[in-house]
Amino acid sequence: MRCSCCQKELINNVTLRELFFSSSQRCYHCEKLFSKIDQATACPGCGRPNSAELCSDCRLWQQQLGFVMKNYSLFRYDDGFRQWIEPYKFTGDYRLRGAFVLELNRALQNYRSYLFCPLPLSKERFEKRGFNQVCGCLDLTKFSYELLLRRSELVPQSEKSREDRLRMEQPFQINGPIEKIRNQKVLLIDDVYTTGRTLFHGAELLYEKGAETVKSLTFAR
Repeated sequence: MRCSCCQKELINNVTLRELFFSSSQRCYHCEKLFSKIDQATACPGCGRPNSAELCSDCRLWQQQLGFVMKNYSLFRYDDGFRQWIEPYKFTGDYRLRGAFVLELNRALQNYRSYLFCPLPLSKERFEKRGFNQVCGCLDLTKFSYELLLRRSELVPQSEKSREDRLRMEQPFQINGPIEKIRNQKVLLIDDVYTTGRTLFHGAELLYEKGAETVKSLTFAR
């Protein structure tokens, strides 16, 4: 057995805790990278940890757009999560994509009636990186997904300030016939929820084209 994150062999050094109590298939070191969010105390709008009431950001989105995202995030975006996402997303260590496939499968089970739509990269960004980091993770789950959106090339989100992210223009267009979207429930899937602007752009466009419901799931918040 290998760790689903670092791919190191677990057979010879598996601990009793990993053998009997862990459902993640991660080694002890990698397990410490991921801090799960307690959904009972997370914001019902954006999934922010320790904010059981609708947070101030979500109240502002609701005031501006008339809806909240109802985002579900698996883990906290902290130093541990950054130790996973930086070599995976920015260095291209594709072996890391299975780090939390069990938790991702379990979360997606709750959205069986939804179309799963990973947020796309622009053509230029995809060619530079070589893969979509969200699709890479989803490809290891038992669920299929639809590329309902396509994206224009803009400055990468990781290079923007919070203020610049919030002012971002609509980057998406519908990919394919709108009949595929009309009256459907859609789950947008992304790696990190920061300000929510990118997800809200996707949701706004899908609602405009006739989607019944749009929610989101992110790997971290």
